[in-house]
Amino acid sequence: MMPTSDPPRIWFCDLTYTQQTIASDIMPVGVGGIAAYAESQLTQKIETRIFKHPEKLTQALEEDPPPHIIAFANYIWNRRLSAKFAGVIKDRLPGVVTIFGGPNYPRAPVEQEEFLRAHPMIDFYVQWEGEAAFAAIAGMLIEKNFDPALVPAYLPSIHRITPDGGFLAAPLGGRLRDLTEIPSPYLAGKMDEFFDGILLPIIQTKRGCPFTCTFCVEGGKYYSKVAKSVFEKTDADIRYIAEKMSAANRDGKGRMDMHISDSNFGMFQDDLDVCRTISETREQYGFPVYINVATGKNHKERVLEAARILKGALRLAGSVQSLDEQVLANIKRKNIDEKGLMALALEASEIDANSYSEIILGLPGDSVAAHLASVRKVIEADFNNISLYQLMLLPGTDLATKDSVKKWGMETRYRILPRCYGHYDCLGEEINSAEIEEICVANSSMSFADYLECRRFHLIVSLFYNDGVFKEVLHLLRALGLSKYGWLERIRDYDGSPEFLDLVGEFLAETEGELWLSREEAEAFLDDRENQKHHQEQGMGANLLFKYRSIALMDGLEAISFTARETISAFLDEIGNGAFVDLALELIDYANMRMSNIFRNLDKVGTASYHYQVERFENEVLEIDLAELKYSEARLYSFDLTGDQKKTVTNYMSVYDDSPTGISRILSKVYMRRLFRQASQRQQ
Repeated sequence: MMPTSDPPRIWFCDLTYTQQTIASDIMPVGVGGIAAYAESQLTQKIETRIFKHPEKLTQALEEDPPPHIIAFANYIWNRRLSAKFAGVIKDRLPGVVTIFGGPNYPRAPVEQEEFLRAHPMIDFYVQWEGEAAFAAIAGMLIEKNFDPALVPAYLPSIHRITPDGGFLAAPLGGRLRDLTEIPSPYLAGKMDEFFDGILLPIIQTKRGCPFTCTFCVEGGKYYSKVAKSVFEKTDADIRYIAEKMSAANRDGKGRMDMHISDSNFGMFQDDLDVCRTISETREQYGFPVYINVATGKNHKERVLEAARILKGALRLAGSVQSLDEQVLANIKRKNIDEKGLMALALEASEIDANSYSEIILGLPGDSVAAHLASVRKVIEADFNNISLYQLMLLPGTDLATKDSVKKWGMETRYRILPRCYGHYDCLGEEINSAEIEEICVANSSMSFADYLECRRFHLIVSLFYNDGVFKEVLHLLRALGLSKYGWLERIRDYDGSPEFLDLVGEFLAETEGELWLSREEAEAFLDDRENQKHHQEQGMGANLLFKYRSIALMDGLEAISFTARETISAFLDEIGNGAFVDLALELIDYANMRMSNIFRNLDKVGTASYHYQVERFENEVLEIDLAELKYSEARLYSFDLTGDQKKTVTNYMSVYDDSPTGISRILSKVYMRRLFRQASQRQQ
């Protein structure tokens, strides 16, 4: 091994945009693990540094000795940002070796070559799992005194454009079968600087997925075997994280959630041990309050037991993507059956777990009828949230290959990822960047007009169903044996409120307006700083469902409540249940009072009078006796937030602020109903 005057300097970057809040607010644990693994495997001592914020990377490049190797994580939310920084580094510091890795990389060899030729600033690309492959290439570069031309041709999992201009893709190396081989970046202190109360801590207890969904990077054979970490390592990580996050919260700031990146959490017996540890840290440190994770598709009873242990902290998934048999066959997905889906949602409700299901619009073979039938079934199953997505063509998936796009007749458009654009100055050069995603807006069985029709209904579900915003009304409908979905259809077709119609119209206009015909056109527009400034000032580039939900909650709640009152009255009258209209109207007003001022005027106490025992409908009501529910005279209720609710809101707003963008981020993280004001009867 050729000696160097200093320990080899290797920098690891998992960059994020920072100018419209922190776009990717997850701690850089992935690159931290790769750094820790490299340190454990290389015979020569190395000096590693980890970067998340572009500003800090810029400062280090301008003030400190440059690295010998700089590695960039390549995700859909930071590909261009990473590539532009790497380009500046290659231009100003040509001796630095640049290595990229991550899932945002094509699967087909011809498209891999196109990618690398379009990114000449990349010396080496590590395909898929990164720890062992990166350690091997880093060790070889150290041995060859950081000369890429001297690196042997076939290092496993390494792709490159060779010095003579050829494309070289070495065969994949083996995966780690025991994740315990990766030293914990938390316990090694590599994440300490990122416990700032803003970034989200993340752990991975298992890697891989046995399912074969073609829209997912883990759907291929490479990740079909599940690798695990021993419980003792996970236990130590969780306790370390909880103590650090508790300290941040004591300073009056800090988020309350944690992310588990497993693809099927709760399917395995030892996941219950992880839940018990989290339960203990919640008791000791008050953290985490919420856990973001994709729960397992099988072993329903075990997943429910995990939710019971965590007492409402776990978001319980019953994700289906579609319930149309032909669509599922097209994407090679096997779902939980509809009976099992209904049972999962019912049991989740009984243990007060926050449940959700995911549905993707635009999958191969999808149509308006197929898509809305899936939405109807999961709504009638009574999940708390329906996460409604458009089909993203993710590099690294089977569905994103050119052959798949042609096979299914996909028509695609390009749009800016929410909050993923910005500008920086580094080493005397301007960096202007934005991340662009490709989505399917039509296929051989669904037109673009169909796509917009479905998106309109997505907004209705988001405003009137998700998070149980009008759950009291939904409980009334269920007790009467009426369709919740039928009420949402009535809202979709409603044309009586100009304010509400304006909101829907603006949403649809922005849905169309955010789409570009080509990636190059979108990139060129957002690579201009003045365009970026205008884009930000107009509040563009956000997740539209959450954006319009925050607008409705903050400034349009009366229009939403008016629409709910008008449509529920017509719906009940039409089917011969007019006797329940007065009760339904009071339930809507009750829900409106609970939702009011949960992000503003936190100390304000609202009051309202009701003739019915409206609070009983917060929970499911099996039988309705109007005479028994009605008071002899109206009762006065007050609505206020508890101390814990105020603390949760204040903590999140210290992270995201109270702008529509900030509120939309908060709504994507928490079960909003748990923030609703508490009602209590008062003496008149």
